[in-house]
Amino acid sequence: MHVLLVGARPETVVGLHRGGHDITLLYEAWEAARMSGNPELEGCIARKCAVDSYRNVESLWSGIDHLKPLPKIDAALTVSEYAVVPTAILGKQIGAIGLDPAVAMACRDKAIQKTLWTESGIPTAKFLVLPDAAEQREVEKLLDRADLHAPFVIKPLAAGGSENVSVVDSPAEIAAYAEANPHMRRLLVEEHITAPEWHFDGIVKDGRITNLMVSRYVEPLLCTKRGEPSRSVALPPLKNLDLYAEVEEFTTRALAALSHSVGVFHFEAFGQQGSFIASELACRPGGSLVGAVAEKTIGVDLWAAATQLFTNDEPEVREVESGLVHGWVNLPSIPGIPNMVREEDLTRINGVGQVSVTPQGRMMYDMSETTSTGIGFATVSASDDAECRRVMDAVIATVRNIHEKTAKSTSTESNEDAP
Repeated sequence: MHVLLVGARPETVVGLHRGGHDITLLYEAWEAARMSGNPELEGCIARKCAVDSYRNVESLWSGIDHLKPLPKIDAALTVSEYAVVPTAILGKQIGAIGLDPAVAMACRDKAIQKTLWTESGIPTAKFLVLPDAAEQREVEKLLDRADLHAPFVIKPLAAGGSENVSVVDSPAEIAAYAEANPHMRRLLVEEHITAPEWHFDGIVKDGRITNLMVSRYVEPLLCTKRGEPSRSVALPPLKNLDLYAEVEEFTTRALAALSHSVGVFHFEAFGQQGSFIASELACRPGGSLVGAVAEKTIGVDLWAAATQLFTNDEPEVREVESGLVHGWVNLPSIPGIPNMVREEDLTRINGVGQVSVTPQGRMMYDMSETTSTGIGFATVSASDDAECRRVMDAVIATVRNIHEKTAKSTSTESNEDAP
């Protein structure tokens, strides 16, 4: 097949190439670093074009136009969160295999999916879309009519990684936030659920879940808004048969309500066994190191499977090492100082596996902005859930200790340079 791939995800490119497919790649400028200096990856791609943004159809359409003459495009696919809807629309326009645009929208727009879940009898948080959240009086009327009470969670209708998500205590705060952030004039407001948070990741084919991983966040993702890193632990399937059976039934219903019958999914929910509440569902692999943990837990490369399901290639399932519990942890940051954490600082900790870390010397960002704005990630493996969390604690403590030393050193240098 000739596959138009939007977004330069290495595992996806390699998976398509392994299937013998002809790959045309559209990518944003920041993704160039993923390919430069990687001859193996470059060799998988037949042709490529940078685009100003894969968030809009116009940019993608012009990208393939600039690569003409092109063989007929058989499939238009992506694993990139922000390219899901534009790629689906373009694929339909050019007659290519791909995700249906209506399904793509349902898996991107939080209000659409929550409405569909409510209509299907699937529990979800009480919510409301505010057409213009800066109009305080109208906000008060709409919240009262919807019987929504503080504290409120406000969020964009379609974003990722808890970007622009906040907890506020009054309609006045909602209006002030919208006024200060014009891109958030229209927003989703929902009730604040304080229950444990989970994520369910896997593959759906012909409406049936064929591969599933159940994971629990150590703390709900809103912990990042107070400076705590996101992290989760995957629960071994063979040791949690009843839980997996319940999650499979719940997730199957949630997918069916959105008409998402083929592809991968990343489904977040609140609650506990026996009382799950649907939160958000995406038709792409989970971010952070969810994919790496899935390979260790259920033996599936979700990044490759996400496109293989549309190209008639059977996703590979590898044998996994039994008896271990796996998880991932976001590496915390302190904004305004350079990162000095090295990969070897963490790999020497017993139980740490894969580490991805920002280069030394690069200034760090505020990790409260999104769940993935720290300096990187690490996977951990241990004998059980509790030990897995202890390894994560050691990773976080090591990173913060290095940051504190760097902050003191930076402060001392600044004082010495002062007149």
